[in-house]
Amino acid sequence: MPVLCQLVDPDQYCVSEWNVGEDPWDRHYWIDLFERFPGWIEPMLRDDPQQADSDFDVRWPAFLRDYHADLDRIRRQTEAGSPLRTIDLTRFRNRWLAAYGWPDPYRQIKARENAIAADLYPRVVERIDAIAPDRRWERLIRGIFAGNMFDLGSPKTVEMYERGEIDFETVLERVPPRPWFIDQADALIERLGPPARYRQALIFADNAGSDIVLGVIPVAREMARAGMRVVIAANDGPALNDITIAELGPLLKTLAGRDAVLAEFLRADRIAAVGSGGDTPLIDLGHVSEACNAEAARSDLVVLEGMGRGVESNWDRQFKCDVWRVAMLKDESVIRHHKARLFDAVCRFDPA
Repeated sequence: MPVLCQLVDPDQYCVSEWNVGEDPWDRHYWIDLFERFPGWIEPMLRDDPQQADSDFDVRWPAFLRDYHADLDRIRRQTEAGSPLRTIDLTRFRNRWLAAYGWPDPYRQIKARENAIAADLYPRVVERIDAIAPDRRWERLIRGIFAGNMFDLGSPKTVEMYERGEIDFETVLERVPPRPWFIDQADALIERLGPPARYRQALIFADNAGSDIVLGVIPVAREMARAGMRVVIAANDGPALNDITIAELGPLLKTLAGRDAVLAEFLRADRIAAVGSGGDTPLIDLGHVSEACNAEAARSDLVVLEGMGRGVESNWDRQFKCDVWRVAMLKDESVIRHHKARLFDAVCRFDPA
């Protein structure tokens, strides 16, 4: 798989220079988080007839044994001084889920949340369209922040989800006022138009549900209306509640059936989707799909949406084109690392 062609220094590319093993607090936090992970997914797997087959009660204890033994090995190596990045832990998790035949524990949750968000979608875009064009972009950015709260990889948002508190319209009202923690929205909006200064945007999307449906797709729709072509890149493989390319295609068709504007952009190939080649909540731009790289070569704006893709990974990377990083900070270790506060908003824009 190729290195993303828009990176300034592809030969020196590193997903993240943040070694969470250096700080004892961070090391304990991340390893403890992954230690608790099986307890989160067991009810999901048992509730899914495609994954809880007749030998589940035999495979589950074996999975726990192997998973925790390998995690103990990682803990020992890290305490002895080996570096540890969060993407290393996500790959460890993927390896054992795949080994036991459970690559997508969040399958049913994603389908349910996509359906709920799709029902809200017509009302959300109708309200956006009613806003004057010169004021519309700030509302769209706030919508990405609100949608990005549907994140089942962070303990805080997992707790909120279990309490039924991840409601898009309620969260939208609670998005902090400007200026945000990092707020370079004015320079970004000036370039987004209309008319847009870009030919094509490549958006590396994050979560399913309200994130993709009520945050990212309205943004893509507005970009297309301003004259850009927009390509939404989704994971090829499942990772927590992230949207996958296999889920994104049917979802776009569903939404197009409820939105004539989106339907026309899809028909005219002004909005398209591509598999990124990824299978983690972060994005390794050192290994993207050939199709994604071809779209990157045609893009003059890259969007890294979500905390994993644009903050935990690729925060210090430089690009040959303009880059927009947009996310809500929902993880205690991430906010500690960036000297931020829980639920701070990041709208960072870096010209080429």
